[in-house]
Amino acid sequence: MRRISIDNFGLNNGKRDDVFFPAKKRRKGWCAASPKLFTTLLCFIVWYCWSQTSGSKYEIPEDNFAYVDDPSLVDILNSTLGFEKILVLNLPFRTDRRDAMTLSAATSNIHLDFLDGVTGDSIKPSAYPPPQENQKLQAGIRGSWRTHMNALQTIISQNLTTALIMEDDVDWDIRIRQNLQRFAIASRFLSGGDGETPSLDLDQKFAIQHRPNTETAENSFKILTEHTMVEKTLPSLPLTSAYAFSQSSSSSSSSSSTQQQHRSKSTPHSPYGNPANWDILWIGHCGAGFPRSSSPSSSSSSNDPPSTPLSNIILTQPNDSTVPTTHHLKAHPFQGTLDPLASAYPPHTRIFHRATGGQLCTVAYAVSQRGARRLLHQFATKGWNGIFDAELGRWCAGEDPDMGDQKKREGKMKNKERERVCLTSQPPIFAHHHPQQGESDIGGLGGGYAKKYETKYLRLSVRMNLERIVEGGGREEFVDQWPDEGGQVVG
Repeated sequence: MRRISIDNFGLNNGKRDDVFFPAKKRRKGWCAASPKLFTTLLCFIVWYCWSQTSGSKYEIPEDNFAYVDDPSLVDILNSTLGFEKILVLNLPFRTDRRDAMTLSAATSNIHLDFLDGVTGDSIKPSAYPPPQENQKLQAGIRGSWRTHMNALQTIISQNLTTALIMEDDVDWDIRIRQNLQRFAIASRFLSGGDGETPSLDLDQKFAIQHRPNTETAENSFKILTEHTMVEKTLPSLPLTSAYAFSQSSSSSSSSSSTQQQHRSKSTPHSPYGNPANWDILWIGHCGAGFPRSSSPSSSSSSNDPPSTPLSNIILTQPNDSTVPTTHHLKAHPFQGTLDPLASAYPPHTRIFHRATGGQLCTVAYAVSQRGARRLLHQFATKGWNGIFDAELGRWCAGEDPDMGDQKKREGKMKNKERERVCLTSQPPIFAHHHPQQGESDIGGLGGGYAKKYETKYLRLSVRMNLERIVEGGGREEFVDQWPDEGGQVVG
């Protein structure tokens, strides 16, 4: 039989015979065998460690035309500004206001749902809650109340998680979404839930600056009772510090787990914070007081300095170019003094805080489903006895309407589950526009008297620049109606 050589298969080819029958070798490590896999895994480990230990991932731009590059705030860029719906209250015969609102919203890529307002004379006596005194109020005040109740009823019946309610004479800055992004950062912190706010003593966690309070009993709103006290100082914290804490807190909690994932799936989402933690975002008004307490702050020991409650914290955003300089900070031309904000903080400072110091004008306010139910129960079922914006301001401060009896008002709620969480901004983000020969159909506190063509608080107002926007004017053509030097220059 012919002997077949290994060379006939080309396997030897002058090399060692053990190529065909190799000797047993030491097995290589998996990292050497799969260098690409090892490199990928190493990069992932480095990235994970960095993401868990790094500081603030996103920053608030100094340029107020710039957006905050944070995916959790991206919904604010949509056509309803991060809310499920925007409802505009409009009397059907005020077609002039509907026209202007429709045009302003279209130029700002905002979608509105108009809700027909009602007049006071159309409400039957049997439809009023107690007390009977409210039926003697002006017809415009009664119609305004019922229109707001209809808006709340709509939000509840449609089961909207959040909704923004606007009056039909509202105006906003062309940088509305940039402003709302910054407000959303503040509202997450100030609403105090889901790890956005430290559970420890705020004074231990942050370097809180206590500024002198320039609001006094003389220049404050006279809509609150003696149960609320004007604070001596304003505990202030930069918005950037609150944002950095919220991000570090959420990144550490996101690593923990399935419980966090389950909660995020079952919790209603809003860029303004968990709607289960807040009732009202009062972002359009004609004046707000600084936060107040129903009683002096107390500590566990009389020797300890008083701790700062979250309800008193004021978040500050300095060098905000959307804020007029101090001598323009007045809600009305007939207002005797400037807003306390003008002397309490440096020029061009925007502040965010809880609305516990009294507030007027329901120019624009957002409600959660929780807030809508609480407000409808209070003002449509239990009772009301005054112009609605003042009643709402008292409600946010922890006071109930005066029902005509002699019972002492309870003041602030002590039970955390019943805490009323209303958040606001000074100056407001939305403001009343006073058109030429404009006239209010409500009257009373907060409106109906201004005759000058203007919008208070808003520098690059959409309404005041509407013709330029419609004609295709660029950003450089917009007019600042409240420049630092001089007065109003819009013509």
